[in-house]
Amino acid sequence: MLKREFVLPSERCPICGSKNTFQVRGRIDNIPYFGETLETTVTCSNCKFKHADVMHLEEHEPMHHEFPIASEDDMMVRVVRSSTGTIKVPELGVTVKPCSASEGYVSNIEGVLDRIEKAIRLAIAQTGPVRRRRGEAKLKKLEDIRRGKGKATFIVMDPFGHSAIADKQAKKRRLTKKELAKLKAEL
Repeated sequence: MLKREFVLPSERCPICGSKNTFQVRGRIDNIPYFGETLETTVTCSNCKFKHADVMHLEEHEPMHHEFPIASEDDMMVRVVRSSTGTIKVPELGVTVKPCSASEGYVSNIEGVLDRIEKAIRLAIAQTGPVRRRRGEAKLKKLEDIRRGKGKATFIVMDPFGHSAIADKQAKKRRLTKKELAKLKAEL
């Protein structure tokens, strides 16, 4: 696997204006299943601004990837989510849609579930008792899935084909025209 890394310093942070604290780091990898991929991280040591993204440097078809989570071992399955990828876990009633501030990342199923857990906990803290109970039920299901006591379907869809699940058990297919239109409308 060929890796090329680079660091680009900048004179000023575009967020806080501080001098010599802003930096762009990047790495180009040839990742199996995905091809050439650019991972970037932009940081400011003064205001702590951080933005990360993953971009595929090769053209891909719009894809739907699906993986059956059935055991604790499945938590280690590699996931690439670009800034245009949508993640769904239907059994939890969870859909993570991209927005203008979306960041791409390379993780595993456990890491994505950690992100989902944080979002659920944040929502629970800001809601009333009925929704709080629903959120707590989702957290219980999520924990059961993590421990292999519950099954779930992990779905990644990307209109640009830049997101994926890297596992032999993952089913992949081209997005239908209807799915593609819906995903592009949400961007």
